[in-house]
Amino acid sequence: MKIIELFRRLAYGELSNLAVNIGSGQLLEASHPQMVQYVNEGLLRLYSRFILEEKVILIEQYEQIISYHLKNKYAESAGADISYPYIKDLPDEPFKGDVIRILQVSDEIGNVKVLNDKDDPDSFFTPQPDILQIPNPIEGEPLSVTYQARHWVLDDRVGKILDQEMDLPFFLEGALQSYVAYKVYSHMNGAENIGKGQENLAAYEAICVEVELKDLINQSFHTSHTKLEQRGFI
Repeated sequence: MKIIELFRRLAYGELSNLAVNIGSGQLLEASHPQMVQYVNEGLLRLYSRFILEEKVILIEQYEQIISYHLKNKYAESAGADISYPYIKDLPDEPFKGDVIRILQVSDEIGNVKVLNDKDDPDSFFTPQPDILQIPNPIEGEPLSVTYQARHWVLDDRVGKILDQEMDLPFFLEGALQSYVAYKVYSHMNGAENIGKGQENLAAYEAICVEVELKDLINQSFHTSHTKLEQRGFI
């Protein structure tokens, strides 16, 4: 779905009675940057609540490094002035630092590593969502890290907004629509607007709960493997 379609739905639906709606399925252009901020927040909430995309990256272990931060500057493609660029990505498929949380770690022959088990001497740990802690790293051994990825950040500059695509399952489009409406009303004064905001937040929650109950996400999400894996790691 494109931003322009989301705005059209809001103009004809939840925001139809507000001044921001200028008719013919359009929202006031001056409001677009703020709306995109609400959309970005809504997408982050949905991508955090549901595993909408998994990605896999490779890291190389160094015996002197215990904590591996999954951030852009540690990627080989970033070219940052650091001693150990342990994230092994490629220039045409760079790591974007889009980690919500680490889901699984495996070695080069596919053995899945135990995570966050303090009673297991071989366990790895994730003290923060984007940090992999390896108590006894093995020099030069690669690891495959599967993580829950976030949606890319949409551009909020006027003139670059409307044609942007969003990657969202059709059954969550209504949730995003309700969330954006909630944010609009929640930033307006008056008891009636506050009530409308809560009404839209409740609609957002109801859609999310229905998706969870029907287990729709597990039937549809996809995993993005890097070219490094396609070249024979896993």
